[in-house]
Amino acid sequence: MNRIWIWPAAIALYVAVAAAQGPTDRLNADTFKDFAFRSIGPTITTGRVSDLDVDPKNPSVWYVAAASGNLWKTENRGNTWTPIFETYGSYSLGCVTVDPRDSNVVWLGTGENNNQRSVSYGDGVYKSTDAGKTWKRMGLEHSEHTQNIVIDPRNSNVVYVTAIGPLWSSGGDRGLYKTTDGGQTWKAVLTINADTGVTDMAMDPKKPEIIIAAALQRRRQVGQLVGGGPESGLYKTTNGGNTWTKLTKGLPAVDMGRTGLGMDPKNPKRVYALITAKGEKTGMYRSDDEGESWTRTSDYHGWDPGYYNEIFVDPHKPDTVWATQTNVWRSEDGGKTFKQVPLQGVHVDYHEIWFDPTDDKHMLFGNDGGLYETYDGMKTFRHFTNLPLSQFYRVSSDNARPFYHVCGGAQDNGSVCGPSRTLNRAGIRTSDWYTVGGGDGFQGRVDPEDPNIVYAQSQEGNLTRLDLRTGQSVNVRPRQQNVTGMSPEDLDAEIQAASRGRGGEEGGGAGPGVPPVGPPSGTPPPAGATPAGAAPAGRGAQGTPEAARGGQVPPAGGQGAPPARGAAGGPQGRGGFGGRGQMLGRWQWDAPVIISPHSSRRLYFGGDRLYRSDDRGDTWTPISGDLTRNLDPTKLPIMGKVWPPDSVAFNQATTKLSTITALDESPLLEGLLYVGTDDGLVQVSEDGGKSWRKVEQISGLPEHSYVTDIYGSPRDVNTVFATFNNWQRGDYKPYVMKSPDRGRTWTSIAGDLPERSGVWSIVQDTDTGNLLFAGLEHGVFFTVDAGSHWVQLRGGIPTIQARDLLIQKREGDLVVGTFGRGAFILDDYTALRDVTPQALAQDAAMFRVRDAYTYDELGQIGAVWGDPVTPNPAFGAAFTYNVGQSPGTDAKLVLNVTDESGKQIRRLTLSSDPGIHRVTWDLRGEPPPPPQGRGQGPGDQEQQAAQFFGRGGARGPLAPTGRYRATIGKLAGDKVTNVGQPQSFVVIPLPR
Repeated sequence: MNRIWIWPAAIALYVAVAAAQGPTDRLNADTFKDFAFRSIGPTITTGRVSDLDVDPKNPSVWYVAAASGNLWKTENRGNTWTPIFETYGSYSLGCVTVDPRDSNVVWLGTGENNNQRSVSYGDGVYKSTDAGKTWKRMGLEHSEHTQNIVIDPRNSNVVYVTAIGPLWSSGGDRGLYKTTDGGQTWKAVLTINADTGVTDMAMDPKKPEIIIAAALQRRRQVGQLVGGGPESGLYKTTNGGNTWTKLTKGLPAVDMGRTGLGMDPKNPKRVYALITAKGEKTGMYRSDDEGESWTRTSDYHGWDPGYYNEIFVDPHKPDTVWATQTNVWRSEDGGKTFKQVPLQGVHVDYHEIWFDPTDDKHMLFGNDGGLYETYDGMKTFRHFTNLPLSQFYRVSSDNARPFYHVCGGAQDNGSVCGPSRTLNRAGIRTSDWYTVGGGDGFQGRVDPEDPNIVYAQSQEGNLTRLDLRTGQSVNVRPRQQNVTGMSPEDLDAEIQAASRGRGGEEGGGAGPGVPPVGPPSGTPPPAGATPAGAAPAGRGAQGTPEAARGGQVPPAGGQGAPPARGAAGGPQGRGGFGGRGQMLGRWQWDAPVIISPHSSRRLYFGGDRLYRSDDRGDTWTPISGDLTRNLDPTKLPIMGKVWPPDSVAFNQATTKLSTITALDESPLLEGLLYVGTDDGLVQVSEDGGKSWRKVEQISGLPEHSYVTDIYGSPRDVNTVFATFNNWQRGDYKPYVMKSPDRGRTWTSIAGDLPERSGVWSIVQDTDTGNLLFAGLEHGVFFTVDAGSHWVQLRGGIPTIQARDLLIQKREGDLVVGTFGRGAFILDDYTALRDVTPQALAQDAAMFRVRDAYTYDELGQIGAVWGDPVTPNPAFGAAFTYNVGQSPGTDAKLVLNVTDESGKQIRRLTLSSDPGIHRVTWDLRGEPPPPPQGRGQGPGDQEQQAAQFFGRGGARGPLAPTGRYRATIGKLAGDKVTNVGQPQSFVVIPLPR
């Protein structure tokens, strides 16, 4: 008897639990897959290329591995590209190799092969057996950085991988790995120790069992780098890796760093090695007996070995070897002398060269500006401006009409701005974007009351103010001449801090002589602006080694474009430094600057102390002392010890340590300031900087964690959010903290964020306090419960670093600046304010609707090759709705649009699949019936979801401005039953 009663009770309990859990379970990425981002580019700047390969059996098929923008394939020599690695575990790539025996087999090594400050990490080696359509991870998940995948030309199952290993910590998969079964299993055939990996290798094409490999000991931390050590060196095997011999004869007997290897394919006995070494031993070395002995042929060096140091032996010309660095250098006498190769109109900072095996005048170059091709021996070049690879550190927006603009600071490609949408039916063209600053672009701002005033920034606090009406750019960084209110002692301390050396650059920047420019000709600028034309940053500049190392750049002499009309005092090309001799203090590579939400003329700018300007940067006043720990990078241990200053690449090309990295002012209380630093401090002032309260320890947060963002709540004056990274110690966990009492106590709200994806940015909705967005190393996440449960938004955006987030309050848009794929917009995210487990459990529900703009779309402008476009949002009123349960096979969901009198204006067919969906009404009434005698298809009377109805066909009349109501209904036969609550919205003329 008990069993009879227990069984129904158990069923009832199960049903109750399922009912309770079901709605919560729907808060997942799949539910929101149609809630999609929209890419807005740009390709006015592309981005860093790590590697490329061309199908040896089909020269029209190329694969391009972006340093931080995923993998791209073309089947028509670059006329069009397809991203083919969008949803996998990494976006940072080091190498790509097509199997010479089977073009369907493509190998991909994740994790960029450089060691610079902005490098990300990978998650192993992938393989495709269908020419890139699908991928499978084959292993080496903890290699983090790879440089080469080399296939034995005799046997496609034999593959070698050079695994450099983790940059920020010891251990991982380091060394030279080999598989003999196509990647099913791997063997570490050359390992040194937990701090030393293998960067490069050269295989004898005639005797593939002969390999020379370059080992590298290196480690980076914030503000620190050791680029070599006693464990670095060259090794040789003659039996496919079974045994190895360390090569020493003729090589430096001191600590070595990164080595680039090249073997003459026609004469494998000749091997070149570009070696970084301690003291005066750096240079080009050559062996004519396949590595047994070496001769130093030249003192040529590749400047920054953490960023360059690769060499390429010319397959066509004997004794010719090419070296990539800020510019391309070439030796035509077997490595004895090197000359810079003039590449007119090509971006600087090179990482890859490909030689056409059948045409010695046809070459491809990969650099920080993307991909370039020449067919005439480097006389002219084609730049592939259809690769959207911009690496944005930061983004900002304005309040321009009719549509706001998005500005971004891009790695080595200056600062650019472009419209969030346009009046043109074609969409947003590359030519709609314009350059506002040079150098490596970083955090910039736009005056919220005057969109013609744009602040742009290049490395280490080089801040400029540009007036788009005149094209005039003024350097407004704090300098000795424009800083007031500082005591002589503090002034001297700041001058001394500035003189203690710079961290160097990650490459060349926009190039000498390239000024900021205004909106391009033919593009509607912000209201009241007058376009000014000039070449975009990064086009046509030959760099200098001094710039690559971070030295001062001459203001002229490059091959860039002339100044814009009306421009006066533009920045010195690659960022310039605005009078470096007058610099004050330590400034982060990416120094934070904000415009006060309480005064559009007031700026706050953080170096090691915080500065304030009340006249748009003309003058500055320090409002704090040093807000950091003021650590000395030369005295901190790295790889277990304190290294001497003459160590290989010691602290070369690093950021300055102990600087401000995050900054905000409460939008609700003037003078409530928050500061975060790279050495793990949070500082709070409640009186505009007169006094500061230091937060040194936060429970659950590793000491000295890097503050990536700090955000004063727009909802509660006492609440502040902060995000932290601890990747400098090999810890990739997400750290998201919330304080309800102005930083006195903190609680983790990381919830169920993925464990291996650090956090870069956080914003809070201005209306619903529990709705937060976080930008992570591998995507964008949101929470509707203040951080207990997070959901990834995957629609329309690939696996990519979401470096910066902002909310465009007027439009209710979420703007994402990615490091490798440009900017994305989530149009009208405000529907998420109404997302709850209960709402998702309803049969169907319509969320709040944004008012819709009506205007005439322009059709006279179209896309052309070289000026690609990204789409506008669909014209009309956008509706977001949820389907909790399909209506069944005998019914379908529809959306009825009625006017204020209740008259039906339009009926749209909706998706019946469970989940969140979007549909756009094109603001037109029902189309006219088909001509007499024509059959009427099922779609003739109803606009299908997300369709621009009537393009090329009959359309209904345009609806007048006014208030409308949208209601979801269940249509069965001729009967419509309303489902859920209706939503009201207004159709209004487009504000100009």
